[in-house]
Amino acid sequence: METVIDVRSSGRPEIFERANTDGLFGRTRRLQQPLGQYLRGTETPRYLAYNDRSGVVAARGNNESLTPAGDYRAYLLATNIRVVFVVGDDNGDRAISLPHEDIVAVHCTSGLRTSTLEIVTVDEDRWAFECKGDLAPVRTFIDEATQVWTRTLTELDRAESQVEAATAALEAANPDAAATHITAAQEALDSGRERVESLGEGATATIDTRLQSTQAQIDTSQRRRHVRAAEEHRDAARYAWEDLAYERAADAYAQASIEYDRALAVTAPEPSVEAITDARDAVEAEYAELLSAPVDAAQAAAGAARAATDPAARATHWEAALDRYRTAYELDWGRDRRFDGDRASLRQALADIAVALVDAHREAGRQELREASDESKREAPGIACEDAAAHFERAREVAAELVPDRREPSADELAAVSEQGVSAESASKGR
Repeated sequence: METVIDVRSSGRPEIFERANTDGLFGRTRRLQQPLGQYLRGTETPRYLAYNDRSGVVAARGNNESLTPAGDYRAYLLATNIRVVFVVGDDNGDRAISLPHEDIVAVHCTSGLRTSTLEIVTVDEDRWAFECKGDLAPVRTFIDEATQVWTRTLTELDRAESQVEAATAALEAANPDAAATHITAAQEALDSGRERVESLGEGATATIDTRLQSTQAQIDTSQRRRHVRAAEEHRDAARYAWEDLAYERAADAYAQASIEYDRALAVTAPEPSVEAITDARDAVEAEYAELLSAPVDAAQAAAGAARAATDPAARATHWEAALDRYRTAYELDWGRDRRFDGDRASLRQALADIAVALVDAHREAGRQELREASDESKREAPGIACEDAAAHFERAREVAAELVPDRREPSADELAAVSEQGVSAESASKGR
């Protein structure tokens, strides 16, 4: 067997399956157990090298040599996740595992007939392996694999850091900032996963637990972000509803529902599916109530006007009803979303309310005139006249705008206002 083997191109030698062999001059002992027993799961070997005497030299303050006993051998096995030294001995093989993530440097020196590979770890340990072959390709592979692992773990660290930042942003009620951090976390995780996958089968499995954990954290942050955004849209919808901004409220409720659906589309342990579903159903219920709110509010104001006995109070309620019906009438009825009611009936209601409003103002104006002429209420006749004039003027404005065919206050009523005003002014001067 060659002293340095590219396993990927040459295939696995017999030592992976059989530790010892029988030859012409007796049984050859190499290891206590086959080299394949030292592989983990789907770990993929790339290079294999061996020596018969020098073994592995470790420098940790004092030099320590692990040399093979008798006719056993020392092996260097470079895989996609680590470097393994296995040294045969009658008392059992001795194995040293150096994960690529713990390697900080790898050097190769060549002599006349041999080459030596030296590996330096994060703990500043140095492991030297010598053999009669060219270890330069092995050094290149280990160096490249080490860089891949280093960059992979750096990306995972970055992903976890971004998740922490996203969590802080959510706690600070800043879902937009959280979204930025979540995106950065997912990009870092994907980059790390792609890098480690480049090392081949088995490499990903080595850090699969961490990959899954980080992905779960990202997904949880993502679900929480969508829920938080939904809650903000729901709050905005309620505020808009209070301001009678029905279109804006409906849009906000629609966005809240979308965000809840997005949250449910993310697989994460929390918030729970039940909690999100309940919140979404509540939003849908409020949204359904909102669709009838414009007409309901208008009808309630009209009902209050009909129930009022005082003409001035009735006029005030009819003004509110007119405003509510106008708001409902001016909704965007051309969208797919439909508020309750229809424009034709609302238009008719506006006309009817305008008539009732004109009548209420005129009646209130006449009542003010009567109070101005009442001897028992002569304390402020001028104010009564002003109020009467205001009622008649408002009746005229509404009639001119909405029901032009409705008669305006008669000339004698306006004259009465003027006459009462003159009378009140004279009385004031007489006192």
